[in-house]
Amino acid sequence: MMSQLSKVRHSRHQWQHKATQRADQNRYGRKQLARIKHERDRATTALKEAQARLGHLEAQSQGLAVQHKVDLVFLALQLF
Repeated sequence: MMSQLSKVRHSRHQWQHKATQRADQNRYGRKQLARIKHERDRATTALKEAQARLGHLEAQSQGLAVQHKVDLVFLALQLF
């Protein structure tokens, strides 16, 4: 039979082993979650920038042939 002290040591060792495994899994999960969040944030900012560029290009293609008011006034005065 095992002594009482031996049983306590054995159960403590098992508890410590389970705790270290649990801590390793939690640490890995936190790192993965942080990596995924970082990638998601980077992708959303890239998407917003691309949409802004696309909107700017569409506005330019549908806008006037003359970009500045000064050029527009000069062109209007030339036509009169």
